[in-house]
This record gives sequence, C-alpha cells and structure tokens, in this order.
Amino acid sequence: MLNKKPIFIVGLSRGGSSILLNILRSHPSVCSPRGETQEVFYGKSNEPLLTRVSKILRYMPIMLCQREHLFSPHRYHERRPLLESSKKAIDRILFHDKSLATDDTQNQFKAEGVRYTSEEIRQSRLLSKNLDGLVFTTPLFADMFPDATFIGLVRNGLAVCEGHIRRGSTASAYGKLYARVCGQILADAQRLDNFHLFRYEDLTRDTLKTAKQIFEFANLDGDCVPKFRLVVGNEGNPGRTGGSAVELRWFSPKEFAETITPGVDEEQIQKLTSKDRDNFLAEAGGILTSLGYAT
Repeated sequence: MLNKKPIFIVGLSRGGSSILLNILRSHPSVCSPRGETQEVFYGKSNEPLLTRVSKILRYMPIMLCQREHLFSPHRYHERRPLLESSKKAIDRILFHDKSLATDDTQNQFKAEGVRYTSEEIRQSRLLSKNLDGLVFTTPLFADMFPDATFIGLVRNGLAVCEGHIRRGSTASAYGKLYARVCGQILADAQRLDNFHLFRYEDLTRDTLKTAKQIFEFANLDGDCVPKFRLVVGNEGNPGRTGGSAVELRWFSPKEFAETITPGVDEEQIQKLTSKDRDNFLAEAGGILTSLGYAT
C-alpha cells in the first residue's frame, strides 16, 4: 500500500472530532487529505463543480465493483469485503488527495512558519476522519492496512443529540443512530488491538494529558509538537477544519488547552426538553451506560 501506518479518527459528527484532528495534525509526521473520507471520494458542496465531478468519476469504478456506496455517512450498516482492486484504488486515491491538500489550512505548514516539502507530505502518515455511517468501514480499513491506528472518540449522547435537534433531527431518530454508531465503535475497540477509545469529556477536562496519550497510542513522539495548530473561523474563534475555517494559528500547549471549553456538554444537555431526553434515552440509554455515562 502507498499509505504507511495511516491513522483513522472514528466517531460522531458534532462529537468533537475536529479537536482530535487538530491534535494529531499538530505532529509534523501527519498529514490529511482534502476533507473527511467521504469528501475525498465524492466531494463537498463548497468545492468547484469540476473538482466534485472528477472525484465522483474516480470513485464510480469502486462503487460499481463493490456494488454499494461504500463511503456514505448515511448508511449505518456493515460493508461488503473489499476486492483487491478496490483496496488498491482506495489507497491510491487517499494518498493522491493527501498530496493535493496544500492550502495554508491543510498541509502547507508542518510547524509555525515551517513549510512541508512535497516529499515530506508524500512520506507523512495519512490522517482521515470516518464519522457516523463511516464507522462501519473500520473493518475494511483494518484489513487493508494492518499497520493502521484507529482513534475512536465518543461523547455524551445527550449533548450530541441537542446539536442534531437544532439541525432538524428528532431525539428518537438520533438516539437510534447514536446507538448503532457507538455500538459499532465499541465492538471494534474490543476486537482490534490497534483501536484506542477516548471520551470527548476526558479530552476537554485534561486536554494535554489526553493529547499525550493519543500521541503514544499512535506511536508519535509528542516531543515533536512544541505548539498545537488550530484552524479558526471568520470571527477568529477556533472552528472546524472545514466550512468557514479560514486561518491556521499555532498555540502553546497551555494556550491550546485554554481554547477547549470543558463545560459545553452540560450546557447542551440542559437545553433538552424532558420529552427529548426521555425519547433519546429510550433508544440509546443502554449504549450510553456501556460508554460510562450517567443516564
């Protein structure tokens, strides 16, 4: 395979994965493609039409051979085993897209004021995000890349549910999805030696300690990270790595930890109505308990 020792973030949308991505991307040996895994294969809405079409065209042979839409985050079930031709094509596309991600908020800088060379990007470890329905691709990537590292991130489902309700979902519907996604994450964490599970709350409560553990699990030397990178949005606040993200900034470890808000879960949970809380717990209460969260 072209990608050696890749790293995959596995988790939930609105679950804090961008913080985890920025921690790992702060290491000079790690680079990412242009977006989350599904965006690598069929694009995202804010990309030029020609870019999206070219991505879909290179993805279409894989879909035809596999007879399914492998990288849809809206498909919450296991995928078929990959053909050898599909494995090589997926590996090649991820490697190629990582090499093309050279914008200033992507793979342009390996440290503050220090640029990557093209060869350094090629030799870097791939880091990609598999969220929601894409957690069901973990067995495929584990088979493709025996040397891969999977970093799972879970978060209190009641807090995540509030974020999805604000975006049009219902508590009951999201509870079902949360239970399926987190159930798969737990199963893979128990089955795979190279899968390491973290909780968002631990990451926000003790950011630097958890970051050190993440680097250790990924076999990365944390001493190579004197500063942490963050992509900020239009208002200058730390934001997601896509969408309105417009500027890359570097923070000392202390400054980086101070940008992470530890009490956000409680704030979101308090916004839920008692009915929404009950409806969510009716679907996901069991998995929430399995993850160590109080219900």
